[in-house]
Amino acid sequence: MRSVVFTLFLCLVAFVSVGLAALRLADGSLARVFGAPATKIGDTLYDFDPAAVESIGLQGNGIKAFCKRTESGWEVVSPWKDRMDPRIAQKLVSFTLASRVEGALPTEKFESNTLGLDDGWVGVWITDKESETLSKYVLGRRTAWLGTDAETGETIPTIFVQPRDKNRKDFIYACTDPNDIHSLLTDGFKRLRDHHPFLFHPTIVESLRIKNRTGELLLSRKQPKELWKIVKPLELKSDPTSLVRLLQGLYDLEALKVMSRSEVTLPTDDPSAVDQIALRFFGREDEIVLEIYPPENPDSPTVLARVSDRPNAIFELPRLATPGTENKPASVALADLPLSVNELRDPTLTSINPAQVQGILIASTNSDNIFIKRDNPQARFEVNLDGQWVTPNETALFSLLKTVTEGRVAGFVSDTATDPSVYGLDQPFLTIRFLGFDDSHIQLDFAQNEKGEVLAIRSGTTTVFKIDPAMLGLIPLQSWEWRDTQLWGISEYDVHGIERKLRASPQVILSYKPNTQEWTATEAGKDRTPELAVDRANRFLKHLTGLKVRSWLRPDHEAARKALADPDMVVSIFAMQVDDEGENIGLRAHRLTLASVPVGDSRIIYGSVEGKPNPFTLAAESFDLLGVDLFSFD
Repeated sequence: MRSVVFTLFLCLVAFVSVGLAALRLADGSLARVFGAPATKIGDTLYDFDPAAVESIGLQGNGIKAFCKRTESGWEVVSPWKDRMDPRIAQKLVSFTLASRVEGALPTEKFESNTLGLDDGWVGVWITDKESETLSKYVLGRRTAWLGTDAETGETIPTIFVQPRDKNRKDFIYACTDPNDIHSLLTDGFKRLRDHHPFLFHPTIVESLRIKNRTGELLLSRKQPKELWKIVKPLELKSDPTSLVRLLQGLYDLEALKVMSRSEVTLPTDDPSAVDQIALRFFGREDEIVLEIYPPENPDSPTVLARVSDRPNAIFELPRLATPGTENKPASVALADLPLSVNELRDPTLTSINPAQVQGILIASTNSDNIFIKRDNPQARFEVNLDGQWVTPNETALFSLLKTVTEGRVAGFVSDTATDPSVYGLDQPFLTIRFLGFDDSHIQLDFAQNEKGEVLAIRSGTTTVFKIDPAMLGLIPLQSWEWRDTQLWGISEYDVHGIERKLRASPQVILSYKPNTQEWTATEAGKDRTPELAVDRANRFLKHLTGLKVRSWLRPDHEAARKALADPDMVVSIFAMQVDDEGENIGLRAHRLTLASVPVGDSRIIYGSVEGKPNPFTLAAESFDLLGVDLFSFD
């Protein structure tokens, strides 16, 4: 039985230790009380080249673990023979080299259980290739002491560390431990075993094989920088985005638990009931095969699995996705991985290179054919409208090319469609044909089946796609949609006069001499030339002649017709016209009518030009600029 004096001594020591830690001694040291330690406050306990580390040993709670670096990476040699999680090795070495001394206590003054060196202690020793000891120490429990980050000023938790080196056994140190090194060494060191079934770099993967209840799928490539192709069950182009997601998912896939084979009874011996994901690397003939066993029930959140290069390990893998939290992001689950042909195949309509397109034909049953062409890859496209080759609407051209090259299909109906009539594709309502400068042809046919679904097929192939009708809405099919966004081809140097009438305001008439850039102005018959803000008038003219529409509308657009029957603004431009020989033939009036329609917190600006069948929409900013006050303030 301990004496009352010794008990009081222990209480006093504990009180002093905690008190000193709480008060954060000004010199950061207990040297004044217990003498100077072998390692100074602020220094690290060990200093060696991390590349020299060859093995790591651990001991705690009656279990010893030994880990060794090999040519293929870190391995746990005992108590199991398995791949080691390389992150654990890196963190142990980093802690050993980076942990900084914040306080020191003489070993002889305290019993080990006071510092947590009996219950839950962990011994660590690190050696090099020559089996020379680089570090040897015991990890105790967390201390009440808090260190300080020299750069950020933030507090850092500390842990008791007792070096077992001959020259440092006399002191136990409180060392910084920002990442809780003990959390990596719990549960009998089971975290040492790599919980990732696969360990690879994406660039070394040559082929990827998937076998499940839907069949077998094989993807491969001949060189690391080549695009992946699906070679089984059909030769198909793969979707790069899905491939990246799959490879990243396999790399990140982490087991909830890793067990030894002797501890587990697998649910089946039937190979046909076991799914497989296999990787083969460049330079190797054999595959690394992950076998995934069926779940206990359809709602089971986990499944058991094993991988061919780690025969002694059984993994409990997350099967169903679970939401993450602020402190713990969601882990990858098997359900997150794209593992079917349709998820991994290229979902776009075509793989054309827009830079090599020479001509385009759009043939629709509901509109006139649209022809688009250019003479060489550097030339601009032209569209044939009303028998004339003119500059096309750039937005329409961009929308068409983007849709057919990037738009994703809604599904795959068949890969063996030898008779298009079965799907109604023998009578398409829309055909889009592309001609390349290399004389290549790509034709897409669109039709509607008996269910009302929109289907598509590429001429010369047997694959039928299902198309979201909204996708077709992105393809301009009417001739007016291809008109240039430039409203009219009027030069400001041909303008001789402008008339503007705003709702509830008198008419303004401007006369303009383009040679001298002189203005005269009348409002309601009154001369207001002296009050005209010339800079505003010049900007008004520039904006008016360079006006661009937002979108062209069908001729019978009801909302536009109704709004323009009661306009908010009418502007007429009087510009000089020239004949085919370039001779002036007099002034011609161009009449622009605009109406603003409120829609919630915004507005739609409808417009029309006299003599043109199609109304259009205009940006609200353009409407406001056309309505600017042209006169100086009184």
